[in-house]
Amino acid sequence: MVDYNVPPVKLRRLTFLIALVSCNLSTLGAADSLPKIPVELLGTWDYTSMTALKNGKPFGTVRFQSGQWTVTFNQDATWVMKTPSPPNQHGLNGNYEVHRQDLEMKLANGNPYGRYHFTVEQNGKVLVLTDKEVTINANRE
Repeated sequence: MVDYNVPPVKLRRLTFLIALVSCNLSTLGAADSLPKIPVELLGTWDYTSMTALKNGKPFGTVRFQSGQWTVTFNQDATWVMKTPSPPNQHGLNGNYEVHRQDLEMKLANGNPYGRYHFTVEQNGKVLVLTDKEVTINANRE
């Protein structure tokens, strides 16, 4: 037989415990929904070269001077880019998402900027971004 007459003190404790567990579970759910950003991607990268691809094969390479073209990936899933020349002489910025080894960059206005497969090589010192048209190499600044 079950006694449904719970003393008020026990009822308050039970209510408090239920509320505490609910808050903790909702916090865990919120943490799981945050984007997973690989630590090795974070920071400022200095572009060293960009190689055009034709049918997946290298077609020509442009080399950059140190500091000429940089991109910074921030912990809050934003990025800022300094480009080498007009029309974007003031740079670009936006948000990014990482899905395993795929990087999707969007401009601040929400328009797509680029989708790349990325690898971080040489003990975290070299970033390689690749899409159908280019391969970009960058060093950690």
